[in-house]
Amino acid sequence: MIINLFQKPTEKCPRCLGKGFVDNDDINRLNKKLEWASGKCAYCCEKGKVNKLTISNIPADLSYLTLERTKIERWKLILGNEKAKKRAKLYQENLKDLINHISKQYFVGELDFETIADLHFARFEKHNVSVKEKKEFIKYIGEVVEENKEKFE
Repeated sequence: MIINLFQKPTEKCPRCLGKGFVDNDDINRLNKKLEWASGKCAYCCEKGKVNKLTISNIPADLSYLTLERTKIERWKLILGNEKAKKRAKLYQENLKDLINHISKQYFVGELDFETIADLHFARFEKHNVSVKEKKEFIKYIGEVVEENKEKFE
């Protein structure tokens, strides 16, 4: 069986619905509120269309598939490479762990947003965090808390 890797995209992107960018409606539809932000669609690389092979091998809601992934990693996923699939699964597990960790630190540990952010960056020995990066993470902590408050009431 020969796979044409250079086949023109023919199917409407199931992630962005052909727009080339992911908006809040897409994020809500795919249940990725704490995992994605609005922006360019990584599934179709902003084209609005994808190959059938991509659709059959990569779920549209796969959080691991971002614009930061290399073309090689993307092709590995499309072709079903087991190691790439394991990396995608580990990424998803780590993201869920982060969300759970933030929730527990806030609701159980009663820590404030800034302390949670400081502890997060200290875990990774990243002490030279820019003010912008810290503010963005504190905003994300707020989103996690807002999304999970019903679970802890």
